[in-house]
Amino acid sequence: MTDLPETYDPDSIESKWRERWQEMDVYSYDGSGDPETAYVIDAPPPYPTGNLHIGNALGWCYMDFAARYHRLQGADVLFPQGWDCHGLPTEVKVEEIHGIHRTEVPREEFRELCIEHTEEQIAAMRETMERLGFSQDWDHEYRTMDPEYWGETQRSVVRMAENGYVYRDEHPVNWCPRCRTAIADAEVETAEAVPATLYTITFPGTDGGADGEGDERSESIDIATTRPELLSACVAVAVDPDDERYADRVGDTVEVPLFGQHVEVLADDDVDSDFGTGAVMICTFGDKQDVDWWAEHDLPLRSALGKDGTLTDAAGEYAGLALDEAEDAIVADLDAAGSLQDRSETTGNVGQCWRCDTPIEILSTEQWFIEVREEEILDTAQAVEWLPEHMYERLADWTRGMDWDWVISRQREFATPIPAWHCASDGCEYTDIASEKELPVDPTETEPAIDACPECGGDAWIGETDVMDTWVDS
Repeated sequence: MTDLPETYDPDSIESKWRERWQEMDVYSYDGSGDPETAYVIDAPPPYPTGNLHIGNALGWCYMDFAARYHRLQGADVLFPQGWDCHGLPTEVKVEEIHGIHRTEVPREEFRELCIEHTEEQIAAMRETMERLGFSQDWDHEYRTMDPEYWGETQRSVVRMAENGYVYRDEHPVNWCPRCRTAIADAEVETAEAVPATLYTITFPGTDGGADGEGDERSESIDIATTRPELLSACVAVAVDPDDERYADRVGDTVEVPLFGQHVEVLADDDVDSDFGTGAVMICTFGDKQDVDWWAEHDLPLRSALGKDGTLTDAAGEYAGLALDEAEDAIVADLDAAGSLQDRSETTGNVGQCWRCDTPIEILSTEQWFIEVREEEILDTAQAVEWLPEHMYERLADWTRGMDWDWVISRQREFATPIPAWHCASDGCEYTDIASEKELPVDPTETEPAIDACPECGGDAWIGETDVMDTWVDS
């Protein structure tokens, strides 16, 4: 009979059996069985930006339960462990650790800091997972920052480009001024009931009457806004066509105070006549509603906000001010000029960057997009067996709620390179997208396979510096 120890030592017992099971390859998947009957756990890999937390552990418990159950049922189980290395989570963490912003150090140096941090965290998280006894097959470990992985990511994008899904264009996008990159709708989190100040501001009438050509002067109009710092970007005033207060004002021209541009009063059904004065300014851009109005009424673009979150030269003497500084300065000057009629406290929803909580802005910049084809997505999804069934409706609701195509480019460093080059000849806008045989490729380090530009004959190329959204890796 074996003597039982007086005390149980979990470390020694658990480590003994972990080593035994590893030697026996209990968790290995060799792919020799029928792939149709294999049980594959294709779980989203975690971000290796910090230590394994209780949420990670709980999620892996569920997956481990399923893996062990199906092994006991005789199934050939593939339970790989992946690491979602790229993107904002890692970059923001590295910036916090080193007290830097990515723009303050050379690109390659920043990337090396990201790789170093990621490798340290992967080692720590793997050790914790092994101590917890999870049954992953470590022979099938993968990291999205490895070339063999991101080469496959590039391959998927190249194939989509060949089928007409991928394009590059200038378009309003969600922009994080702190991270200085475009982000997708899915990466914008909404902070509700955020305190704000609602300002009532007088836009004076203009000489020339309603159409700007007569001898009379149009009447002034009071607008309500929570964003006076964007007055320099104002391109129109909008009112509800059914609002009797403004029945004879549509078509009038008024002047934006402090900045002087003349803008037209437009009618639009989306104006809420119960908000403020019932008259609102359309600027490029305060929010998505502005984008819709700008496109619908074919309005000009006034880019008053820069990528760093400060006002541009379009703001005149306020150029270079951060938004909160600009708000204070402009409100003070409006008050001094007699244009500020009222202010009151209110609340509103504010979109924020998912990684740093900075309020997002809407900027018109050149980006790469994947076209969202709603019916094609839904038709494909209907061919999938959903367990539970209601998860199909979640995907369908999400798809129908997408207002814009998916912006896949990011102005970051640590991510999968977009495999494209731009012709460097003046006036030529040709872009060459890599072929599959060129992958994996970093276009900032490698020349394209094509010799001469097919449009202008030039042989100088500029590698694309934008990188892919980390969700493309996934």
